[in-house]
Amino acid sequence: MGYEISLGISWRELERIAFPANCSLSLFRDKYEIRLAEREVLLSPCGLRANEDVSVLILRYLIGRSKKGYNPLGEWISIKETTGGKLFCTNFTRRAIRPLVEWFGQDPEELTRILREDFAGRMVEGADVAVEVEAFPGVFVRIFFWKSDEDLPADATMLFDRALTEIFIMEDLTVLLTILAEDILKAADIRKSKV
Repeated sequence: MGYEISLGISWRELERIAFPANCSLSLFRDKYEIRLAEREVLLSPCGLRANEDVSVLILRYLIGRSKKGYNPLGEWISIKETTGGKLFCTNFTRRAIRPLVEWFGQDPEELTRILREDFAGRMVEGADVAVEVEAFPGVFVRIFFWKSDEDLPADATMLFDRALTEIFIMEDLTVLLTILAEDILKAADIRKSKV
């Protein structure tokens, strides 16, 4: 119910920019079908309606990419470095980063396995664990994880290319990264239940 206004605005904006009637798009490891005429975002191939937060994110991505394109700058930033991000950083850390640190604090190699095997991630330089995963086609998020030692507790961060702030506002970026964190934890839970 909280996303009805945002969804309505986004669908009208897509209609104004003469977006194709139907298209498909990947978000992390899921594929979605966007149907403009029916105003639906469906999870493929099952055809279930996407969650409202995912739908808004996908629609805003399509609008931003259609209007502004996406040309990565090679400058990796965190939520804290976005407009308004410093104020929201604590809440984002509590909702997305802390659960990852708590789950993988004792076994960061499991995080690497999940990101590489379940999210087709690839290793990058930095931290004790540093993996890059594709959010949308050509749009990457980097997860950095540091193991605890005698001086510091385990910690993590997520980075994205600064060019993504031309498509998404800070709130959208926090939704994107929180979806990733939740998907990682779901994958970890599924793996744990199979053991």
